[in-house]
Amino acid sequence: MDFVSLVSGMISLIDKNIIARTNVTSNVLNSNIVKVENSFHFQPDQEAVLIDYGYNTNGYSPTSHYDQYEYVRVKNIIDTRTIELYTNTISNWYVSDQSFLQKTIGNSPLYSNNLYYGDREVIPTDEMAVCIEPTGFNNEWIYLQGGLSVEYKVDIIIYGKEPDTELGMEILNKYTQAIYQLFLSELHIDLNAPYTPILANVTAGTSTVVIEDNSSNRENFAASSTLIDEKSYQIQDNLKAEHDFCILSVSPAIPDGSGKMTVTMSKDPVLSTPFTYSYSTTEYATLIRYKRYFYDTRVESGEMGTVQKGSAYLRAARLSWFGKEVEEWHFPQTDKGVPYFRQITP
Repeated sequence: MDFVSLVSGMISLIDKNIIARTNVTSNVLNSNIVKVENSFHFQPDQEAVLIDYGYNTNGYSPTSHYDQYEYVRVKNIIDTRTIELYTNTISNWYVSDQSFLQKTIGNSPLYSNNLYYGDREVIPTDEMAVCIEPTGFNNEWIYLQGGLSVEYKVDIIIYGKEPDTELGMEILNKYTQAIYQLFLSELHIDLNAPYTPILANVTAGTSTVVIEDNSSNRENFAASSTLIDEKSYQIQDNLKAEHDFCILSVSPAIPDGSGKMTVTMSKDPVLSTPFTYSYSTTEYATLIRYKRYFYDTRVESGEMGTVQKGSAYLRAARLSWFGKEVEEWHFPQTDKGVPYFRQITP
């Protein structure tokens, strides 16, 4: 049973899809075209906000963007690095000021530092905040030798900004609906899927990828012959994906300090079957391993009301989520401990 990686995966899912922060890669000079690192999680007609850190770039004299931002609306996604807005920006946004774009709902951004593992006694009432807290689990045997179905229960608590106003309540409801839809959109078997960037372009017809050589990758991207589930790997970028791959072999880093290793993959555990598509590092080519398979997940209920924090009452919504997976147990389980200790005779 592993609640920690499950909740961390849920936080990452909200961060990528609800917040979707991405840095600006080209100066936005009163323009309706915004060049960003990755537009993959944006859609037309969504709200967004431009922010920078301009107050740090001019010594002790704050720039015009000191503690300021600009709300915009997405008109079209031109490609995975270009977003078209409905209107030109009012101000200029510079790469040198670390400008970035992120989603917003009701012109109220949710920032990554307000995504919490577990509920909090103190919540910022002037900003949106989301807490994800494990609440319990149950299990049952579903087949002998030895499939144990484990059901995890998690609460997603959404705290609103300016909750005493009518507008604040509307924004809270919109965020609640967006997160509810996110966790109903699919089973999210990638909640705990380790992934690593691919360091060199992959050409269709080949069968090898280059990734960083580190302890995490050596553990997670091992030869499939050592795993219970052989076909547990996926390769993808922002444009395409291929599933159900095996890893035939892993070559560790050559002793030149490059820190890279080469992975040979195939759809068949014995025969070599090359990739159908090409994958580009400029489109965030990634190698993924699925380690946990949730066969049923759902937000089963929700509450809209108030939550007490000390002597204060805050407007909040609570979504009750569950996810079911199967753990494999093997019997008989041998005792790993020493049954008794005997003192050494002096």
